[in-house]
Amino acid sequence: MFETYDKYSEEINTLHFEISKKNLHNSENMATITPVDGPPEVVNARRTESLDAPHIIKLVNSSTDQLFGRVNVVNLIEKAVLAVTLCNDKEEILGHAAFFDYPNIEGVDPSTWEEWFHKMFDTPKTSALNSLYMHYFVAKKEYASGCAREIIRTAFNAVPDLHYLFLNVPMKAYPDASLDGVFQQLPKREGVSSTQGALFACYRHNHVPVLHVRKATVEDHDDFTPIFNRHSDMLKMAYGDFFLAELIEAQDDHMQCLVAEVEGTAVGFMSISNDVNTDMLNECFELGSFHGLKKPHQDDDLVPPKTPTPSPPPATSPTSELKVEKKLSDAHMRESSTSLLSEGQGEDIAKEAERVQSGQSSRKSSVKEELFCIDERYEMRSSDFLSSAFELFPQYDFCVITVPHLVPEFPLIQGFVRITPRSPSTLPQELYVFHRSGLLKDFHVRPVCSKDLKGIEELVKTINFNENLIKDIQQFNKARRDEDGTEIKAFAAQCQDQIVGVAVIRREENIEYIRSHYNIEDFIYYNHHKREEHGHLHHFALNPVFTHMSKMFIKEILRQGKKTSLYFPLYPAYTNKEAVDQHSLVTSLNDMVPVRARRQITYPLEQLAINAPSDRVLKKQEPYALNHVNRKLVLEPKVTINARIVVVGASNVGIGFLEQLAYCPHLRFNNLTLVSPHGLPGEMAPDELRDQMLGNDFCYGQENYANISLRTWINVVYGKMTNIDRKKKLVIVNNGTVVPYDHLIISVGLQYQIPAPTDADLDTGVTNAELPNPPDRRYFKNPPKNLFTINDAYDAAVSLYWIENYLLKSQRNLIIYGSTLDAFCCAQTLLTMGVPGREFIWYNLPYCSRPHVLTTQQLTVHDHVLAQWNDGADDCTEISSASFTTNKQPTRLECGAFFSYYKKAVDFEAFRSINDACLVYDGKLVIDSAFHTNDVSIRGAGTITKFQRKYHADQWTHANFNSKEVGVHLATEMLRLFDPTMEPQTAPPEETLNLIPIYRNPKIQGGVLPGGYNYLHIAKPGMDMPLADQMAQHDYGKEYITGATDGSPEYFRIHVNQYNNIETITCVSKSPIPCSNFVCLYGLHERCLNNLVSRFNEGLIKDFYTYFLETWSLAMYHDRFTDFRDEVRELLSNSPEKGIEAVEEKVRQIIDEDVPMNESQKEQLLKIYQETGTKRAVDTRFLSFLSYNYYHLPMYAKPGMV
Repeated sequence: MFETYDKYSEEINTLHFEISKKNLHNSENMATITPVDGPPEVVNARRTESLDAPHIIKLVNSSTDQLFGRVNVVNLIEKAVLAVTLCNDKEEILGHAAFFDYPNIEGVDPSTWEEWFHKMFDTPKTSALNSLYMHYFVAKKEYASGCAREIIRTAFNAVPDLHYLFLNVPMKAYPDASLDGVFQQLPKREGVSSTQGALFACYRHNHVPVLHVRKATVEDHDDFTPIFNRHSDMLKMAYGDFFLAELIEAQDDHMQCLVAEVEGTAVGFMSISNDVNTDMLNECFELGSFHGLKKPHQDDDLVPPKTPTPSPPPATSPTSELKVEKKLSDAHMRESSTSLLSEGQGEDIAKEAERVQSGQSSRKSSVKEELFCIDERYEMRSSDFLSSAFELFPQYDFCVITVPHLVPEFPLIQGFVRITPRSPSTLPQELYVFHRSGLLKDFHVRPVCSKDLKGIEELVKTINFNENLIKDIQQFNKARRDEDGTEIKAFAAQCQDQIVGVAVIRREENIEYIRSHYNIEDFIYYNHHKREEHGHLHHFALNPVFTHMSKMFIKEILRQGKKTSLYFPLYPAYTNKEAVDQHSLVTSLNDMVPVRARRQITYPLEQLAINAPSDRVLKKQEPYALNHVNRKLVLEPKVTINARIVVVGASNVGIGFLEQLAYCPHLRFNNLTLVSPHGLPGEMAPDELRDQMLGNDFCYGQENYANISLRTWINVVYGKMTNIDRKKKLVIVNNGTVVPYDHLIISVGLQYQIPAPTDADLDTGVTNAELPNPPDRRYFKNPPKNLFTINDAYDAAVSLYWIENYLLKSQRNLIIYGSTLDAFCCAQTLLTMGVPGREFIWYNLPYCSRPHVLTTQQLTVHDHVLAQWNDGADDCTEISSASFTTNKQPTRLECGAFFSYYKKAVDFEAFRSINDACLVYDGKLVIDSAFHTNDVSIRGAGTITKFQRKYHADQWTHANFNSKEVGVHLATEMLRLFDPTMEPQTAPPEETLNLIPIYRNPKIQGGVLPGGYNYLHIAKPGMDMPLADQMAQHDYGKEYITGATDGSPEYFRIHVNQYNNIETITCVSKSPIPCSNFVCLYGLHERCLNNLVSRFNEGLIKDFYTYFLETWSLAMYHDRFTDFRDEVRELLSNSPEKGIEAVEEKVRQIIDEDVPMNESQKEQLLKIYQETGTKRAVDTRFLSFLSYNYYHLPMYAKPGMV
């Protein structure tokens, strides 16, 4: 174990003290504006949303059109890099402005406007990186002047590098009086004439000036004392009332203090020291990209780091060597963890970065910021300190800051680079680094030219797949196009005449596939983007010194490339090389947002013929995770969360939880960690046989794992949790390695355990009623090598390897012990693999409704209990025989492989860890309705948990519900601690009703059973109950069945509850079942299914399989059909006009009378539904749904077709 936790805690605790708690630029910004006539109004400045468009249009007047022209407001909001809206406390919009990074002047190319600008105006410091153009402004007339000033102030605060705002005024037009007060006309160069109008400018220094920074004096003490005391009294309690004055007096060559002042008053303080323990920081953080924070020297050794641990096989015992994999989004250039694929695969594509082995000849080159505070009104100008800090220490190149994990990321460090911690480090701090070159203002982006090739090669030499990048650069320089005619655009970022970044994009040719398979419309309005405006990012590399300029680089790529959106695919590790041949690592993943994949409809293509979706939508591609950025996002900051969240167990609950956190587009979780013996599921190449070894719950499949690529956002620790240190907040993995946490999630679930023989003496003829030991006890010896418990894909792969290489050659018996669905699936898989049915012996199978299915496969079935292995031998390393007790005479069989599906239970190591940590355990881990254990920092979820007894719901556990939904609910509860858009929660809320949560998604089971039968069962969440007991209930409803398991048509059962909603679906078929389609039927009213019950009763439905693949039904399988239903429900619940009751309210009045609805009441409701316009609104909404999703649903006729 690396001893940084105790060894360096004192050193680090002196490095940083941060008291600023609010990020103004990413949340709300409150101010007061005074109208011309009336009381002052408190306004909130926020980002504009497309839903604001109707309200913005109401503010438009004739002068607006004269100044800006007639524009599509939604399109304007969609394309603006910064759009600001002011609203009051009633959410009434008072003003709006949209800013672009190019002028709205006819004839001026947006990609080259800088050339035009410098030709027209004598303002040499203006560039695309420090300037924006106002393309639109509207405001309520009486608030216009105040709105203009507040929007300008907000824009300068939101973009610290912004220094100029420009407004183009066309000929014969005049700026609004409100704008005339903040903009002033820019004089043109002598001899330059133009008919394009006049350009007005607004300067930062008139609204949010750069702070004046100077050396601190003792007299500044009185200004700072209230600022410090307002946020924290920690320093005062530790060092006395005059600690700040004493600190300022103690300045010397090694420690200096700086003050920022506004109008003679000190508003910010920073102390800087050159006493930095760089050796310790190098031990704890990956600092190779920054030369170890030391000055380069000719005697330094540049050596590759140690080769990473190979991927298979993961740890299988508590003392195995640990394997840790860093998340891909942490990748910086010159680091060894960078790979285009979601996991590095072998030495053929892995290029190890150089890491500095600094000798004594290397000199320290870093200073540290020890103490920092600033008035919240000016915190967005925190970076103004850095220039003065480097002036005080001219011989140093780096400034470092360390902060505790739970301190929110404040504006100062948003320009710093977060350094990835090393795997063994348990240091309770985050390290941020800034290089003095980051202060240079000549960073600019331009198209690549031939002379850049050498600089680009030097820049990308350590990147995986860099040969692809160089090849594309050469092709760009040669022809600007691929050999097939596809346009290439390459851009270089340059600073001080040196290439510091490079990017290559092409037109996105698969945009129809992306739109139909990924939820990009969560981020863009597709119809407002031209086809040629979608770009595909192939390469993006940026010197880590300029990481804080990454989004500016992207903004320039979009502007100069004339794109509005960029897409980057991330393929799983097993993908063929051809699929990724035109890509390399991108170092900008943190600046992009992950896009969720969409569920697809299974189409009856033969039946649809020409009415099927286009080939662009239906074509099969290698699955990948999609990352996206657009113009709206380039100046949209994410809220960074450094809290260490550790998830133990890769169950569906744990994966659902991690996915929900990783896919929050406005949040960036830097320290998500999964602890699991076999790592993330879905990392191995697809294998149909392997995947059939276990039943399917349809939460996640192989393609789902590829689509979410959690490997990008999550650190993975291979191993088992063997202890929990609650006091120090540490998880011990494999009895040695330490994983620190701030929040711990236990979601290990239940696993099939090794069965323990009862040790019955068979010579005495003992029966099942006379067993000396219970069959459910735990087995603590080393497991036999030919005994298999299949709990995940890795276990399945190991067992299939054994079968293929050993059992098939020996022709020995194979025993399956257990009666679960997984056992049935295992039997069918082994039959498919070629194991003869006569060699199967199936034990502990108490019930099978179709025993002839098993006998036709020559399977021998028994209802016995395991008594001995190898005739009771003490040391069983390999099972050669197995003995069983029965209700009559014992039996003994030869055994070549033993598959145990007996019972699931809590893993013993997990149980011991929980128990030793004094977490309440009552048969399972005890939690409350918000997942809390008795430790507020530890939560539990999944089948390992049970609810506290105060809920009086002992029979209800998470095992009764959909696992993925439980994981999503857990994430929602956790996000209350971090998400600024949600109501904050600092402590578990008090529970007054003691009710457990309600989960609504169905529980699903499926698999391939012996005989080649495909099985699917969809049911409401709840306790398992025999079918006969369910049907005996008076409110059960009715069942409708077509076909039989061994007939034609094949078996399909639907259970409709007392409310005529679909509650259970069971399918058994030898043909593939369109499972994703049929899952969508759950919960629908039978009338939505084309009057299913009446049609069935009339004998019109002979086969449900055929019925539910008819063309009319396909819209119900669309992934957005649920949203459409919610919209219809909203229409019915809202009043169509003032004074008219909503349809839902009228229905409730009738229902509340507790009398069955008669025909006249039904006719009255129908009349209200039609006459109030509600029916017309529903019809219009449905036609809009079909029209907007027509690429998925072309089989439906649209208005005007007939």
